[in-house]
Amino acid sequence: MSGIKLRHLAFTGPKVEPALLKFEDGLNILYGASNTGKSFTSEAILFMIGASKSLRVNEEMAPYDGAWLGLVLPDGSEVTLYRATRGGHFKLHQGLVHSASADQGDVLQGKHDAKRTDTVSHLVLDAMGLAGKEIVKDANGKKASLSIRLVAPYMVVSEEEIIATTSPVLASGAPTDRTLERNIFKLLLNGMDDSAAVTVQKPSDKKVAQAAKIEFADQLIADLDAKLADANDEVEIYEQLEKLDRSSDGLLDRLRTAQSELDDLVGRRRTAMDRKRELEQRTEELDLTLQRFARLQSVYESDLLRLQSIEEGGFVLVAMSGMDCPVCGAAPEAQRHNHAADEIALAHRAAAAEARKIEVEQRELASTMASLSAEFAGLKRLMAREVDAIDDLETAIGKARPNEVAARQSYETYAAERTEIQKIADLYRRRAELIVLRDSIGSESTKRDGDALTVGPDATVAFDFGEIVKSVLQKWQFPDADKAQFDLVANDVTVGGKARASNGKGVRAILHAAFNVALIVYCIKKELPHPGFLVLDTPLLTYREPMKSIKHGALAPDEAALKSTSVAENFYKHLAELTGDLQVIVIENSDPPASARLVANVETFTGEEGNGRYGLLARR
Repeated sequence: MSGIKLRHLAFTGPKVEPALLKFEDGLNILYGASNTGKSFTSEAILFMIGASKSLRVNEEMAPYDGAWLGLVLPDGSEVTLYRATRGGHFKLHQGLVHSASADQGDVLQGKHDAKRTDTVSHLVLDAMGLAGKEIVKDANGKKASLSIRLVAPYMVVSEEEIIATTSPVLASGAPTDRTLERNIFKLLLNGMDDSAAVTVQKPSDKKVAQAAKIEFADQLIADLDAKLADANDEVEIYEQLEKLDRSSDGLLDRLRTAQSELDDLVGRRRTAMDRKRELEQRTEELDLTLQRFARLQSVYESDLLRLQSIEEGGFVLVAMSGMDCPVCGAAPEAQRHNHAADEIALAHRAAAAEARKIEVEQRELASTMASLSAEFAGLKRLMAREVDAIDDLETAIGKARPNEVAARQSYETYAAERTEIQKIADLYRRRAELIVLRDSIGSESTKRDGDALTVGPDATVAFDFGEIVKSVLQKWQFPDADKAQFDLVANDVTVGGKARASNGKGVRAILHAAFNVALIVYCIKKELPHPGFLVLDTPLLTYREPMKSIKHGALAPDEAALKSTSVAENFYKHLAELTGDLQVIVIENSDPPASARLVANVETFTGEEGNGRYGLLARR
């Protein structure tokens, strides 16, 4: 295991309950309402790893005086960093805790010092395998010690940074930091720092390096020439692209219209079938109830017959009690035996009363059965209408499906042809770029005076990294992902030759996220040091609701086009697949897809008191 994993972020105070936010390995999603502390979470993580000196203070934060960050180190041990919310030094506690006495824990310095190991910067960098590294920061070869602050942009990307037009490599935007930042990027891509670098390079070495670069560029050009040997010339290729684009007008619109019509019909059929199933279930329940009531009616009739027999028999026995004995003819007053005339009379009356009660219940049952029978008949009629509706929808679907298939086939044929031609166009464009690069290398001075050290990763490493960026975007099914690369000049991602900075905010955000994910994937693949975790604040900004997102405004055309794709779902799916290698914490305003909830640890900030978790500083 390389790097570290986050386990919890907690805030404590003397008169408040601890506010605890837990993290798990793999994918974590934190989403919810605005102004609930989502972005503050990323700020707090930076604060707790020593990348910032102070923590933003607000009204909700006032009751809390301490912050706690639980970590898992590469050896599997669990520790917790404590820091006062006002800043200052840290304390390192063993285990995952969010409370401790004042005399517990080891003090760690908050400020980076290359000569000390008792700093939080050294702790985190050592866990990443980057402690003690030196980076050249200017053309003269002057070096700076690598600190956690310099690496932080590759670990935590804020909402402002993810949409910025500046390069992810050149995070500060300061011209004076360009050399330093490019060399940090180089360190992450090859695992080697600049501790062995010398201030001045020999002219002969410069010439050798220059010749090697030119030779490498020539080799790349030759490889491209081999691939283009059987292709049409460049002018014809671009003419073909233009002709295809002109002939494709309306193809995508027709496909979307056909899909929409078919989806609507299928949805209506599904609704009708659901209603039919509900009606069938109800009719089955009514039928069963009526059968039971019919059996109960039979029981009532049987009971009435029995009670009528008892009533009639009792009547006869009572009537005979005052008559002469049918055997000996003795008068009633001369008879000494007792045939329980009183008991017989009582039973006669009881039977009569029970019979009247059953007759009342029988009438009520008959009324209920009549009502249920009427409802049953009504439901049968409704079911017949739903069956007719389903049949009509099946017919309509049968007519709409061929239209959708034809529209899809037409668009796919165009898209496939255009993709193949675009690949050739990209090869021509790449060849032209390499020629420019080779010429620029050849024009560079090899004299000692005024020359600078090599800055940033070389073309080969940059190309390999660009392939990982492309792979990540392909997994996300980003449009034209196969045309993505890393531009070594701009130090940024391009897609189809279009720079990231030229896109809308939402597209810039997703491409920035792809850069950061690709970097760690690259490091894992190459077995290089990496942070172990990545925090992305609002990478899926494109999926915002413009009417509710005043801050970022309406969607740009490229953002709207991206929103119509399944990038969001594939984004989360891919990040979840990195479980074990990388812990990712995604902070978003929009709800994650249902599929993401199955593979991620999801925390929701509702922004509503009494409805789940209110925010980071949880009010319930």
